[in-house]
Amino acid sequence: MVNEGLTGKPLVIIGNEDTVGGFKALGFKVYPIKEHQDLKAIFDEVVQAQCAACLVEENIYLRAQDVVNSYKDLTLPIFIPFSKDAKNLLLESIVKDIKLRATGTN
Repeated sequence: MVNEGLTGKPLVIIGNEDTVGGFKALGFKVYPIKEHQDLKAIFDEVVQAQCAACLVEENIYLRAQDVVNSYKDLTLPIFIPFSKDAKNLLLESIVKDIKLRATGTN
């Protein structure tokens, strides 16, 4: 399984059911989201699982912005939005924020 060598700090994926299927087939822990599901409970579970990074489908990331922001002071996990589209402006914004926090400059 893909995550076994990460000693309790796996990469997990949160996304719509149709999107996360491919990740599950590759052995990743996935959290398929239904339309009106409580996102806070899912994100809490990811944090409790001590995941290092969590890929979050962009539309869900935008819906859960307040939840994601509530974990900003934690070192891990890092929530990273992804999109099926080639252009991902949200990810660019997140990378700038990470650089700013890490170095103090853009």
